[in-house]
Amino acid sequence: MKINKEEQETVQTYEVVTGKWNIFTSVPSHIRYYMKNPLLNKENIEVLTEHEGKPTSIRFTVEDSIVTKSFLRKRRTISEEHKQALHAGKHKWVLQNK
Repeated sequence: MKINKEEQETVQTYEVVTGKWNIFTSVPSHIRYYMKNPLLNKENIEVLTEHEGKPTSIRFTVEDSIVTKSFLRKRRTISEEHKQALHAGKHKWVLQNK
C-alpha cells in the first residue's frame, strides 16, 4: 500500500521503564536510512506495509544506548584530554594541531 505524503510520519516514543525507543515510520527516506543502518538488526524491523516489493511503513524497538537525538548512531567516546579541552572552550582541531 502506497502512503500519501500528507499521511507520512515518523514517530519515536521512549519507554522509561524499559529504556527502549519504539520507532514507527512511513517516510521513504527514513525507511531507507533505517533499513541500511548497520546498528540495527534487520530481523527486528517489522515491515507493516509494502508497495511493489518495497516497504512503505516499518516499526522496530532499539536500546537507548544507540539513539542520539533523532537518529541511530554510535555514541561517541572521547578522551579525557578532549573532554578537558572542550570544557575549556577549545575545539577538537586545536588538539590535533599541537
